[in-house]
Amino acid sequence: MSFILRTFKNMALDFISMIKGFTYGFIMVGLFIGLLGGAIYGILYLRNLFL
Repeated sequence: MSFILRTFKNMALDFISMIKGFTYGFIMVGLFIGLLGGAIYGILYLRNLFL
């Protein structure tokens, strides 16, 4: 019985860590896209100002 409870506890902890990793991945990809878009916008804006 303790084996079954330990297994379910480990499965729940793995599931929680998978959800945390998934949301962390979404946040990191979103920040990367935002920073990359901001950098491209800034470069093109400055290029447009000086040309």
